[in-house]
Amino acid sequence: MQLLEELSNLQLQFLDYDWVQSIYDSEFFEFGDLPSEFQNAIDSSEVNLTFQNVIYAIDDWLSCKDNSDDDASWVTLSNQVNHKKLLALLGYYIDCGNKNIFPTEARNNALWASRLYFKLLSIPGYKAYHIYHSQLFAHTLTCLSYPKTVCENEDNFFNPKQLIRVVNSIIKELNEFVHELKTVIVKLQLSPGDINFEDILSNLIDITGGSIVTKLNIDKIELANLSKVVYEVIDFILCTADGEPDALAIKLLFKAMLPKFIAASLDHKQANNIVRASYVAYSGLILSKYGKTALSSYVMLLQHLTYSLDGLEKAEVRQTRIPLVVGLMSLLPQRSYCTTVKWLLKLTTTAKVPHRQVAMEILAQLLPNDAEKRNSDSGIESRKTSIEDNLEGHDNNKEAVEDTEKDQANTMEEDSQSQSSISEFDIDPSEDISSLINQRRHCVPHGEIVRAIYERISDVSGTLRARAIAILTDLLGSDHDPIIEAMRDISGDGTQCQLAKAATRCSSDERAVVRKAAVLLIHRLLVRNPHPTHYSTLVSLCRDASIVVRGAAVNALADLALNNPTKLSLNAFLTGPMHQLSDPEAKIQEQVINLAQAIIVAPLQKFDPANTDDCLPWSFLAGIVRLNMRKHLQKACMLLVKSSNSINHRLVDLVSTHLGVLSDARDLQSLVLLTSVARHVEYNDVAFLLDYYYKLAGTGPERERDSRLMPLVVELISLWSRFVEDEARRALRDHLIQRIQIDADCRPACVSLAASLDSTDMQWATDLMKVSERRALSGGPIDDWICAADLSLVAPEPPSFALINLYVAALQAPPPEWSESERGACVAGIGRICVRSRDASVVAAPQLAILLQDPAAPLCARLNSLLALTDVCTRYTCIVEPLLKSMCGCLSCDAPAELRRAAARVLTRLLLGGYLRLRTPLYYRFCALLADEDLEVREPAEYYVTSCLTVDVIYHHFVDCVLHYNNENEDKMSFDSRQLIYDVMLQRMSVVQRLNIQCRLAREILTHAADEIEEIRDDEELPAALNAALLDTITLLCGPRMKLPKKPEKSGEADIEDLQERVTTNIVSHKMKRTVAEVLVPAVLRLYARLRTRGGQLATYIVRIATDLHNDYRQEIEELIEDDEELVERVRHFQDTIGLEPSSGNSRNLVTSSVPPDPETPRSQKKRPRPYSHTPRKRKLKI
Repeated sequence: MQLLEELSNLQLQFLDYDWVQSIYDSEFFEFGDLPSEFQNAIDSSEVNLTFQNVIYAIDDWLSCKDNSDDDASWVTLSNQVNHKKLLALLGYYIDCGNKNIFPTEARNNALWASRLYFKLLSIPGYKAYHIYHSQLFAHTLTCLSYPKTVCENEDNFFNPKQLIRVVNSIIKELNEFVHELKTVIVKLQLSPGDINFEDILSNLIDITGGSIVTKLNIDKIELANLSKVVYEVIDFILCTADGEPDALAIKLLFKAMLPKFIAASLDHKQANNIVRASYVAYSGLILSKYGKTALSSYVMLLQHLTYSLDGLEKAEVRQTRIPLVVGLMSLLPQRSYCTTVKWLLKLTTTAKVPHRQVAMEILAQLLPNDAEKRNSDSGIESRKTSIEDNLEGHDNNKEAVEDTEKDQANTMEEDSQSQSSISEFDIDPSEDISSLINQRRHCVPHGEIVRAIYERISDVSGTLRARAIAILTDLLGSDHDPIIEAMRDISGDGTQCQLAKAATRCSSDERAVVRKAAVLLIHRLLVRNPHPTHYSTLVSLCRDASIVVRGAAVNALADLALNNPTKLSLNAFLTGPMHQLSDPEAKIQEQVINLAQAIIVAPLQKFDPANTDDCLPWSFLAGIVRLNMRKHLQKACMLLVKSSNSINHRLVDLVSTHLGVLSDARDLQSLVLLTSVARHVEYNDVAFLLDYYYKLAGTGPERERDSRLMPLVVELISLWSRFVEDEARRALRDHLIQRIQIDADCRPACVSLAASLDSTDMQWATDLMKVSERRALSGGPIDDWICAADLSLVAPEPPSFALINLYVAALQAPPPEWSESERGACVAGIGRICVRSRDASVVAAPQLAILLQDPAAPLCARLNSLLALTDVCTRYTCIVEPLLKSMCGCLSCDAPAELRRAAARVLTRLLLGGYLRLRTPLYYRFCALLADEDLEVREPAEYYVTSCLTVDVIYHHFVDCVLHYNNENEDKMSFDSRQLIYDVMLQRMSVVQRLNIQCRLAREILTHAADEIEEIRDDEELPAALNAALLDTITLLCGPRMKLPKKPEKSGEADIEDLQERVTTNIVSHKMKRTVAEVLVPAVLRLYARLRTRGGQLATYIVRIATDLHNDYRQEIEELIEDDEELVERVRHFQDTIGLEPSSGNSRNLVTSSVPPDPETPRSQKKRPRPYSHTPRKRKLKI
């Protein structure tokens, strides 16, 4: 018989029995190497030809009419052929081809061996002789994934042409493969209860994820024919013998598709977009074809796809998975869709962090849908629902027919466009999937979804909080009516807005990403409804510790100022971003500079009475004048010169056209800008400025001009005085000297300008100073005193000691007839003399400090004393340092508000300039300003502490601050004020520094307090300072900013940012654990034992921190104090007292001092180490 002859060519007799049996024992999972005798007996290059000949022989044998039913079956064939050896050999070649796809020989051998196995299954009697093996059959179906695997590994080919040629050849061979497979499947009558049924389905649906179609010149007709046959095979498997859909088989099909969906979401290759589209399309086809039978399994697929944690810690995977789930949901009927939405709403509150985030993102994607319709008649609604349910199956079948017609039409179009370009084909699948996703329009409960997202603002995960805020920010700008209606409940007006309250709360969150999201939300709220409180929040965030938060706050305030330049928005920009010109990060400085250029320089135009000017730059300059921020404008111009060419003579030309044409307010704004620009621009044509000066100086008494104009004009002429011509220079100098004698307005500036015009002839200054001195010494008015002091600034000769003594005597005992303004002028005069003479500074500085502390002195005199000491400090710091206590006294709560504001600004300026060092007690007094109620007092301190003060200084003095602010001898501060100061300090520190601060607080305060309390009798009261310090310490240790670090949570409980923070915390966790167990726990127990009977707030706080320690450090405490039986007993007693179940003890069979140790195990003697002959060299510890 020909079949036996062809089978004999396989040389089955050379196969070893043990080799065959090992394959059967492994259930066709493991294949050893072929026996050497068999390899010598058969030609490996002709194996596929032998398989082909056997297949043809089987066809001839089965189709021969002379054979009876018994002859053409395994009953006859089994007596002459060892079928076990045959199946083992086929399994080997199939496995070898599946593992080595790229060699053509191995791949072809696997394809022909699989086809031969199908032929063996077509012989009657295959069941009785166990020819069908489920695992071997599943191996044969792996051949269907060859095209996909080859395309995913295109780097193994020299060029695309070779790849396309190989793929087309595989597709062509698989066409015959699937036809034979279809015949076998019909005979096998597989059921869901069969072994490897799920693997068989998984291998079959690989062809549906057709990323191979994106390759150029792939034979799409052959591929479509191949896919069509595979779809028919799957349809046959999914039905029972009666042709009815099998629910279990469909469920296993969707189960097999789940890992393929997940795998396609993990990789971000462009081809996976097509793979996901193919799977979505096929899932929709199954759902539409089988209707209600497939609905429950389809919903289960959706839930598992949402619930799977694979890769969800990555943002890219979430961005891929979420649209996939939303697209699959769009194929659901309305009732199932609503049920799935409710399940997602529940998932946002009861699941792990990744689950909550995915559920929230999916719900946010559903908001563009229509709103739910509420019918007044419930009976109509119920009848309508039942009708929809009855028609659901019909609609699904109708959709299946329509989809089939569309598939046929698409196939015809593909036949006509076989040579389309790759770019055109890349667009088509995305259009198909978008139309599939939008084929149904569903309704969702917008109010419930928005409320669920809003509740995530209080989530424990920082990433989830930030994402919830970002989603709500986007929803505020939506034009969709249902979204607007849903947002109305949480976005009201003013302070009644729940969303605004949540944004303000999140602006002080410990995570920078949450604070940045809060900035964007507050920005969107301010666009809708400007409110001063929201502006102040953004201004404070401009000094945030995180650069991303500062950048976002600066951008938000700049956008509000540019698009809505009101007084409120411009003031916020000036008090927020403009102060960041001194930001430690160059990136923030550059950002503010670019914004300042867009606000001031870019909109400026030449004055034209016929046209209306842009009000933005002039409103901005008006704010500069109103808030006295000329120094900030000068620094902005200096930075603009370095970064761009916008500060030039053209800008001066534009601004000069506005001088003297409208009003004093416009002139003042122009001069403020010109004085800031003049330091960086060489401008030769100053005739316009001299004309304006003479015009201003010649103004009669009938018109009062702004007193601030003349000092600015004189200052501007001083900056450009070198460009004044000789004749004009002499005339201007003579005019200034005459003005000095008759007018006291801006005399110092006029004196300085007159001196700069001709520095070679300064005798006039000496003569005028001596004249004024004589008048002052002879009992002249205070104006003569001031004139002599002003002229002393430029006079070649110093002022006489008689004039200095006259001033000092007036400071000690002012004449009773002097008014407050005259006393203030006297202080200003001696301040100018101190600038001129060091001897005068040594004599006058102590008297100025005494006057500064005198509460009965006029306010103007005290303010001038402060400014005079500031001027002296910038020149002779050693003179002022012993008098710092007087300057710090100006910051006390009893001092006048104006003096406190001036002192805060002056001290901040001296610290920024490096003239003073922030040492104690100045450090304590300055940091106390962080909790001041006056905004103008608080802002300079906030700026310096948050932007300029180093973190190491804050860390070094933190514990000292806790003790100092609770000292009875100092100014009393409220509990909330102290906590606010601590919070500002802690937000600058890293995680490691916070942990070290906790250790220091435990050792230096709690332990010390426990020692002090043991010496106090029970009937005595605790010292107020000790009580307050304990309250502050326990509140800090339990507070949100410095919460005691918990043990690492299980994997998957937190997002990637939280994981990074936990890794950083674990670096120093050992030190913290030992501090808790060895220092903190004993101190807390000692305090509680003494204070329990006293009761009160302190005892309550001690119970609170003890409870937190028990919850956070239960395992560490039990491990580290196990040897201390007394301490263990005290812990148990404390747990009994506060109602906790006793847990400490030898619960894990640890060896303690009360338990005898285990006997030692006999060990062999080890070789003793060789003693060192010399002392080992000590290594220097580098920190």
